[in-house]
Amino acid sequence: MVDLSESAAVSSGHSRQQGSCSGNNGRKTTKKSRTRRGKRGRRRRNKKNNRNNKTPPPYLPPEAEEGNIEYKLKLVNPTQYRFEHLATQLKWRLQEGRGEAVYQIGVEDNGLLVGLTEADMKASLRTLKRMAEKVGADITLLREREVDYDTDRNTRKIAEVLVRKVPDDQQFLDLRVAVLGNVDSGKSTLLGVLTQGELDNGRGRARLNLFRHLHEIQTGRTSSISFEILGFNSRGEVVNYSESRTAEEICESSSKMITFIDLAGHHKYLKTTIFGLTSYCPDFAMLVVSANTGIAGTTREHLGLAMALKVPIFIVVSKVDLCSRGAVERTVRQLERVLKQPGCNKVPMVVLNPDDAVTAAQQFTQSACGVCREGERLVVGPTDEGRFLRLKVGSIQRNRSACRVLRAGQAATLALGNFDRSLLRKGMVMVSPKMNPTICHEFEAAIVLLFHAKTFRRGSQVTVHVGNVRQTATVERLHGKDELRTGEQAVVRFHFIKHPEYLRLGAKLLFREGVTKGIGHVTRLLPTSQNHDQNQNQNHSHDQNLQEP
Repeated sequence: MVDLSESAAVSSGHSRQQGSCSGNNGRKTTKKSRTRRGKRGRRRRNKKNNRNNKTPPPYLPPEAEEGNIEYKLKLVNPTQYRFEHLATQLKWRLQEGRGEAVYQIGVEDNGLLVGLTEADMKASLRTLKRMAEKVGADITLLREREVDYDTDRNTRKIAEVLVRKVPDDQQFLDLRVAVLGNVDSGKSTLLGVLTQGELDNGRGRARLNLFRHLHEIQTGRTSSISFEILGFNSRGEVVNYSESRTAEEICESSSKMITFIDLAGHHKYLKTTIFGLTSYCPDFAMLVVSANTGIAGTTREHLGLAMALKVPIFIVVSKVDLCSRGAVERTVRQLERVLKQPGCNKVPMVVLNPDDAVTAAQQFTQSACGVCREGERLVVGPTDEGRFLRLKVGSIQRNRSACRVLRAGQAATLALGNFDRSLLRKGMVMVSPKMNPTICHEFEAAIVLLFHAKTFRRGSQVTVHVGNVRQTATVERLHGKDELRTGEQAVVRFHFIKHPEYLRLGAKLLFREGVTKGIGHVTRLLPTSQNHDQNQNQNHSHDQNLQEP
């Protein structure tokens, strides 16, 4: 509840000592009656000050034409024509939000928080429920807040309502969250508690179901990429393995699914972590920081990777039960300092209650992506020889249950017909043949060298990560410079040493080799035929230079 009223402070200097006698029809006034009159006078002065120093009305940002947030002052007894218009508007907001829309009731289009009486609020919520039923959606009341900035005594409220509708071509809505953090920060244990619905026993029992290899169980450290799901039904209730035995049951009972991508925290498995961040297109990143150790190990590096890839990030402080309140507050202050530094330039918001969680969630945005449907004819490639294979998508399964639509970044199993499966490898893409995909051995990128022990120059070899592509490349040319040092920028031409790859202009790029690290984006693609022609021209000019006296 937000109290927007402001009361004037009363200091002891406002009261005055009066004599024991006053002219009140010649009667003697007692100390008690003088005290009552003094209190009444102070109340009158306070009311006058409140009228003079009236709190300005609160505002939200003005309503945007695009997006999934809609402001409505009231929805009381609309006409049939008005109701149809409101239902059509709801469909548009659901489409903008990929199945979810947020309605602010009691708010004008310019963002002014007017508020509604209890009767009008109930009538507006009933109308919104009818609108949702007409389009086949469900509503959930997220929160109600009191608005009290005027002189009347009627309590006015605004309501924030979530409207959710699973699209017709999907079984459930889906979000992907990459889990980052230093080794032993509690990432796998946290996911085990969330997805299994049971607390840990203090010795790592909750994380056992997430491990995929024997050495992970023995050491307690994640070395691979694993996926865990957490569902929510139409009423916003959690659906996990505590009530469902299999992933199929969770999918059938959920209208929204969160897929957690558990990544490795140890520096030895950094390439696996980068591959999970770049190839699975997470919607958000969850950075887990242990309260007793603070920012340590690979925490800064994982934060930098998420920010370089422009993945929205939120931070979870774990193990708060193992240390004192002072240690927890010290870790939070340390995180705030890091996030406010020029390299991050973020405004941290501490979430302490459900109301803060709703406010913080509205600051995140979700990007759109491509889709794949059953029966589509696509091409897969490039192979080692640089070819694309034509095939047809027979069926799709996610979490061992059939689905009709697959979106970019989602993990699934596809039936692709008869072809040589030995040709498949990591880094291949499946795209529409209408895109006329091209491949390249060489490409140019605008990069920033984050760190290098010496200098970065022509001939250097680094491991390049672009989306799901991970391959060693050689630096062929630095435009306008002979070498780069830490913090410098340049346009660099890279050459893949093994086989050609499919890249897109503007794609985010990470490269590393030992302690050498850099980020950038692809600015130019040099198709294979063009590379061959340029190499021939360079060889011809080199031969001419050798023949000259």
